[in-house]
Amino acid sequence: MAYFAACVSSAKSKSQKNVGTWDWFQNPFLNPREFNGLRVMMSLLNNWDLKAINNSVYEIDGERRYVVSDVGATFGKTGSPLTRSKSDLKGFEESKFIVKEKGGFVDFAMHSRPPLIAAVNVSNYETRTRMEKVTQHIPREDARWLGERLSHLSGEQIRDCFRSAGYTADEVEEYARIIKDRIAALNAL
Repeated sequence: MAYFAACVSSAKSKSQKNVGTWDWFQNPFLNPREFNGLRVMMSLLNNWDLKAINNSVYEIDGERRYVVSDVGATFGKTGSPLTRSKSDLKGFEESKFIVKEKGGFVDFAMHSRPPLIAAVNVSNYETRTRMEKVTQHIPREDARWLGERLSHLSGEQIRDCFRSAGYTADEVEEYARIIKDRIAALNAL
C-alpha cells in the first residue's frame, strides 16, 4: 500500500529508507480524490516549487510513502524568479487562490513560469511552465472534499502551525485568517 503526505519536518525514522522521487504527472495517484486534495493543498500553501526533486518516496517497514518533502517555497507569492516570495505575509494575502471554475473543474493560482526571456534555458522554462498544471483542472467535488476536511481544524490548531514555525503573534493571526478564508472558499465551491 502507498501513502503520500506533505512534510514540514525533516525528522526521519531509523527504519525509513529513501528510495527515490516521484513526479506530479507520473505516479500511482493520478486520479484519486486524495491526490487531488494534495494538489489543492499546494495551492492553498502557495507552494511554487513543485519540482519532482522536492517529492520523495520513502520505504518504512515495507510500506511506500509518497511525500512532498520540501515545502519551503510556501506562504508567499507565486510567480517568476523576480516576483515570487517565501514566508511573505503581504504577498500571500494578495495572492489569488481560485482562478477559474468551469465544467465541474477548478483551476487554482500557480504562477511559476519565468519571463519569456528566460526561455534560453529551455529545460528550466519547460519545467516551470509544467508546474503550473499541477493546480489546474481539479474536480470541484475533490476540492470541496478537502475544504470540508480542513474545516474540522480549529482556529487554534491552525494558529499552532504558524506559532510552531516561529512566526510573530501578529503574523500567526493573519496567516490563520487567510488559511480560514481559503478553506471557506473551498467549501463554497
